[in-house]
Amino acid sequence: MCMALNGLSVLVTRPRLQAQGVCNLIEQAQGKAIHFPVIDIEAVATDYWTTAELETLDAIIFVSRNAVDYFVQDNRYALPDKLQLIAVGDGSAESMLLNGLRVDFRPTQSIGSEGLLLMPELEDMSDKKVLIVRGKGGRELLADTLKERGAEVDYIEVYQRVLPTPSALQCEQAVKADAVMCTSIEGVTNLSLLLQQRLSSLFAKPLLVISERIKKYAESMGFEQVWVTKDTSDNAIIELLNQWKENNVEK
Repeated sequence: MCMALNGLSVLVTRPRLQAQGVCNLIEQAQGKAIHFPVIDIEAVATDYWTTAELETLDAIIFVSRNAVDYFVQDNRYALPDKLQLIAVGDGSAESMLLNGLRVDFRPTQSIGSEGLLLMPELEDMSDKKVLIVRGKGGRELLADTLKERGAEVDYIEVYQRVLPTPSALQCEQAVKADAVMCTSIEGVTNLSLLLQQRLSSLFAKPLLVISERIKKYAESMGFEQVWVTKDTSDNAIIELLNQWKENNVEK
């Protein structure tokens, strides 16, 4: 498959620290990346568990790249070898490895909490103690289901998501993009809020997302063309951009 985007402009909505990789790939594929972050990430002061407290745990689950990065950045205590270190998806797994953490397992059937909960390792959680590392206001599905299966669950919230304040010029540039990519439901919501004066133009653009759950939400918001990547990797995003371009531009 030809991977040349031939000048296709793509609105990249990831937070600043997570955008560079996919922006580089878009440029390398002869496309144009327009970075328009729709979520800003800020560290949250939190009380980290001591090594002795961590010794009481059976597993730590990291729900995102940011969860890994901010936990490793501020945690001063060694993680016991007996702990299972679990990633919710490919992004969190990649960040764990980059930060020197092993990945004991990750979802194999689908991404996110739903995919993780399908793993046989989490079927019987009787008397297990689990720590979930996440941002403020995260989903409760994972914790609630693990509790139903017998686990004792606690949280460390290491970051928070806030709405950016782009300039009028940045908003004008954003709506000129040929295609848009979003990697979370919150990203779709915030994008619509930030460009609420230009929704008719925004909703007509092809939107690339990384899960069927995000697709359904985006369609309910009003997006007319929503495409789903085969997985959550940056390469899958480039592949789908190329596929969309071939099907819709080069005719």
